[in-house]
Amino acid sequence: MPTLITVSEPAAGPYGITVGPDGAVWFTLVHAGELGRLAPDGRVDRFPVGAGPSLITTGQDGALWFSLNQANAIGRITASGEVTTFPLPTPDA
Repeated sequence: MPTLITVSEPAAGPYGITVGPDGAVWFTLVHAGELGRLAPDGRVDRFPVGAGPSLITTGQDGALWFSLNQANAIGRITASGEVTTFPLPTPDA
């Protein structure tokens, strides 16, 4: 049975979604500048990451990787919530 969660801001903009190596469902909140994690036990955590996170995927390194559309960067977050961003050298990439 699917789990429905409610995002407190009506315009947070849930967009990308993937299952992480931790078994949680990870998703982007593009307008809120955050990533969300729905843990297997139903707990929801949110992580500020910067402007415009849109797509997210699990990497071979066990972390999650995401695009930051408005920041011209890509980001990496570990299952424990450690965020690293990598600026892209091409303007408007």
